Amino acid sequence: MPHSVSSPGRVPCPRLLAAVCLSALALVTACGGGSGDGSDGASPTRTTDSRARAQESLFDQQTLNIAVKKGQPGFSTRSEEEDDFAGFEAQLVQFLSTDLDFKAADWDVQSRNREKVLRERSMDLVVATYSITAPRDKEVDFTAPYLKTYQGVLVRKNENRIKRLADVDGKRVCSVRGSTGDPESERDAKARKSVRDALGPNVVAEFRNSYKTCVKELTRGNFEAVWTDKIILEGFAQDPRYHDDVEVVRNITVKKLQFYGIGLREGHEADCHKLNDALKRFLDTQWALAFRAHFPSITERVAGYEQQYKPTDDEFEALAKTSCGGK
Repeated sequence: MPHSVSSPGRVPCPRLLAAVCLSALALVTACGGGSGDGSDGASPTRTTDSRARAQESLFDQQTLNIAVKKGQPGFSTRSEEEDDFAGFEAQLVQFLSTDLDFKAADWDVQSRNREKVLRERSMDLVVATYSITAPRDKEVDFTAPYLKTYQGVLVRKNENRIKRLADVDGKRVCSVRGSTGDPESERDAKARKSVRDALGPNVVAEFRNSYKTCVKELTRGNFEAVWTDKIILEGFAQDPRYHDDVEVVRNITVKKLQFYGIGLREGHEADCHKLNDALKRFLDTQWALAFRAHFPSITERVAGYEQQYKPTDDEFEALAKTSCGGK
């Protein structure tokens, strides 16, 4: 993962302050970027510089750095035939880059670092099964949603002890740090308790940095279930590397609907609205094709898969109103 991109160039002095800047030039370089010594003279320039950068369009850049979940089946996995990535979100990024005319450089991100890479400016967008939640929305901005899903559990093939939600209570369960299954992803005590108790008050939960790690430990017998969004679990269950070893429990649905949006740092409302328009075009013209291509196990089995996983027009519009900083 790359570190923060280099900072932009110096901000020129405003015309109205030109005389002041010229007279002060012999003493300090306040209007040319500051001396970097933390003096008061440098502070206004840093503030102006930050605000100016915030107002720049992301799409003015030749290349946008996109944080994705590489190695997450169904969403973004490396093709065996080509040195490229394929999946639902990989196809979404390709659509957006064509529709909005930018080049995309994809970088892997862990769930727990999604807000961090935006705040630190090392990434421009996050397209990584990123659920829109109130705590996250206080740190970054989200677009309207492009996918929705309930949560569920993944177990080893032919696991007979876990058939319904009550059966999970008391079991060892794995989820991912920084995900909606991690109580620490919530800020207040009541919300954290709600996450902890979602599968039962006696669940023994442990957390790893990736779902791939959770699934591998599940197959080795270290856990009895993996808990997260059903669509993520379906991706692992259909993947040839895991298909013979794991399965999604069909009768378990945790009633907390997740909506996936694109994350971007605050201060880019116009860019965010452009992304919303592009996402609506994707939903109207490409969503079904992309979903069928990358989640065949669902589309072959579930007749009403669009109702389960595609945001309705009303859901899209409702979340669009609170997106892009419109909290």
